[in-house]
Amino acid sequence: MKITKIDIETLAVPLKHPYHLSQEYGIFSTATPVVVRIYTDEGIVGYGECDPWPLFTGDSAPVSALVLREHLAPALLGKDPTNINEIHRIMDAIIRNQHLTKSAVDMAVYDIWGKASGMPVHQLLGGKRRDSMNCMWSIGGSTPEESAKEVLEAKEAGYCGCMIKIGSADWKNDAARTCAVREAVGKDYPLIVDANQGWDVDTAIRYWKQIRNCDILFFEQPLQSWDVDGMAKVRRSIDIPLSADEGVMTLQDARNLVKAEAVDIFSIKVTKNGGIRPAKAICEYADANGVQVFFNSMIEEGITEAASLNIAATCTNIVQTIGHAFFSPYRLDGDICSYYRQVKPAEGKVYINDEPGLGITIDDEAVNKYLVRRETVE
Repeated sequence: MKITKIDIETLAVPLKHPYHLSQEYGIFSTATPVVVRIYTDEGIVGYGECDPWPLFTGDSAPVSALVLREHLAPALLGKDPTNINEIHRIMDAIIRNQHLTKSAVDMAVYDIWGKASGMPVHQLLGGKRRDSMNCMWSIGGSTPEESAKEVLEAKEAGYCGCMIKIGSADWKNDAARTCAVREAVGKDYPLIVDANQGWDVDTAIRYWKQIRNCDILFFEQPLQSWDVDGMAKVRRSIDIPLSADEGVMTLQDARNLVKAEAVDIFSIKVTKNGGIRPAKAICEYADANGVQVFFNSMIEEGITEAASLNIAATCTNIVQTIGHAFFSPYRLDGDICSYYRQVKPAEGKVYINDEPGLGITIDDEAVNKYLVRRETVE
């Protein structure tokens, strides 16, 4: 089998409601996924997606599209898409880093391999360990009253837990919001907090002292991604697990965090981590070192979510105390594929299907609705 053509589609998908994040990121209102369609000489088409976010990963949609058009796609024409190792070798030999952009190609070739073999991607990765996963929700920054109302609504909708976005310039308000949420939803509803790199060590610790009686399950990425020593200091100063998100892009990042004893949980985002192959490697490294994995979201469409779910289906070391972030298309104006049907908010579940490849079908009408630009390399 050979790759004969690659389409690159840049989209702009509005969120249903603006998402107030940390002071590092501000307000997020439009997702800009880049979708690839990889065609083969056997008529099989594979779909992939990357989710650029300039302040998060340093990638933007125009940059990712350019890298795909000018560097990756021309080098992949004529190559065997089912040789995943060789696909990654070629991409890494063409351009350094660009992990997020490469993830779109990775997902698409796994989709092709699965369809060609008649197996779902989770079977290619060794086989699923579960048929469904609990699904949680997340809320952005607001007042204590608004935060309490939003999380209570998520609980009543059926979601198995909620992430509270913190990391604002007013850490005391974030602490008040956290306390208000806990009071509103009761003592048994799972809650986690995520500062998205918004604070320094001292602020993170001061915040934690204010919310230590709120029974928070874990605290995600309070510091800048590079501050491994700071993360270790925070971890030594709090008595709940600490999670790394922006700080664990690559397997090398994972090694550095483990070596520094700076983390308890890795936040996995398949597009951030460079695709299915590298994300799975990080999960396996975590498992070997006593670190759990939490499957998170980049405010992404269903192709990326399906790829993430196929990995999660195979992992033993997933966080069990709260659902995972498989809700992303429900935050957006609409999904561009059939993935959203696998999510059942009222049940607090996302179901893992056994269809070949990523297990999704593309909605071309939805793609065209959000399309900004389409380019072809052949």
